[in-house]
Amino acid sequence: MESYHCPRCAGRNVGRVGSGQFYCWDCFIEFAVSWRGVRMYQVGIDGELSRIDGESGVEGVST
Repeated sequence: MESYHCPRCAGRNVGRVGSGQFYCWDCFIEFAVSWRGVRMYQVGIDGELSRIDGESGVEGVST
C-alpha cells in the first residue's frame, strides 16, 4: 500500500477520496495526483472545489 504526504503541509493524516484523489485532515485540502503532477483544491462549504494555484492564490474550478 502506498502512503501519501500532503503536498501543502507534509502531513501524513491523508485519506483517499477517489482514484488518485486524496484529502488532508491536517490542512483541509483535497489534492489529485496524476502523471501531470499534483493539483491542490480548497473545499468550499457547499462542496465545490477551488483550485489552489501555487503561491498566487485561488483559481475557481467547477467540478
